[in-house]
Amino acid sequence: MTADPRTLELATELIERFEGVELEAYLDPIGIPTICAGVTVYPNGQPVRMGDICSAQVCSGYLRHLLTEQYIPSLERIPGWRNLGADRQAALLSFAWNLGPGFYNAPGFETITAVLRDGAVDPAIYRRMGDALKLYVKAGGKTLPGLVERRKREAEIWNREENGVTQFTPLQDTLLKVAPIDGRYLSDLGKTPISAGQTVRVAKVEEIPGDSHAWFTLEKPKGRWAVYLPHWRASNLQSAPAAPQVEKIDWSDFSAHVGQYITVGEVLQYDTRRRPQRGSAAEKEIVNICREFDKIRVAWKGPIGITSGYRPEPINSQVGGVPNSYHTKGMALDIYPISESLEKFYLWLAKRWSGGLGDGRNRGFVHIDTRNGGKFSSTPDARPAATWLY
Repeated sequence: MTADPRTLELATELIERFEGVELEAYLDPIGIPTICAGVTVYPNGQPVRMGDICSAQVCSGYLRHLLTEQYIPSLERIPGWRNLGADRQAALLSFAWNLGPGFYNAPGFETITAVLRDGAVDPAIYRRMGDALKLYVKAGGKTLPGLVERRKREAEIWNREENGVTQFTPLQDTLLKVAPIDGRYLSDLGKTPISAGQTVRVAKVEEIPGDSHAWFTLEKPKGRWAVYLPHWRASNLQSAPAAPQVEKIDWSDFSAHVGQYITVGEVLQYDTRRRPQRGSAAEKEIVNICREFDKIRVAWKGPIGITSGYRPEPINSQVGGVPNSYHTKGMALDIYPISESLEKFYLWLAKRWSGGLGDGRNRGFVHIDTRNGGKFSSTPDARPAATWLY
């Protein structure tokens, strides 16, 4: 499995901060020649020798190589590793660099092992990671201030991916389903009726690309169910419409606005792993398409829902998105009119949208992307029927 560059970048930064980087070889406490952030053997298999000198850039390269070749393969055996984002993977890599890549399931690591094992099934258990990390701050029976600070920082980075609990309320009578298919094809045991207005607490939302269904992992009652998103609305994240400044958008706050009528939660599908990097091309593209979404919303004169927004790699591949999707660039949204005719909305939008337009009516949404400078025009412009575009 290819390592996420963001994971390696974050892990390298964290490890170098706490290990320090020595550009000239030195003897470690047990007399082994060491260089950089604790490297004793170079990637080519040659041992470090006294008198060796490296640059800071080369040292970072050695560290990333060792993490990729020797540490990540061990950590990939941790349940749920693949579904952790760059922040949580980086925090665990820092922990492993300090205490060894085979810590999972090893004697003395029962607490952190339990959090990782059980959290892969119930995301709420991941919230115990901070307390688990605090247990590993001793060396030789003594608490070391440096390890206390390191565990604190690892916990902070881990918690940046905490999605919290989002309350969803159905706009109409609907179903919780064991599979993302029409309820007619499910037995009574395969579906649970939910009445309009009945709130559920969702610990995790998992997108299903090219489909208006998603997976909800419920906090109470516990369970993982498929839901038809157009029937649902996030009900505890509503805030007054706003026209945000790009540099002030808090991508960790699902209730924050990216446009006047679209929130961070909708763009990221309530998944903090998808946060764009500040100042990146993806962030600029997200803000751009959200401005076009606002124009559509105003001209349509009715609320519009989102079934898919920004999904960077490797998350796009993990959830089954097509390679090179415009969603990975922050240039696409899959949208639908709330409580209105999707047929009417698609035909209306097809005459006013100049970018990529995808006909997903049979799946409950319309795909738009800003390829070739695509934008919305309030003036209808006859155009041929759109084909399915990603």
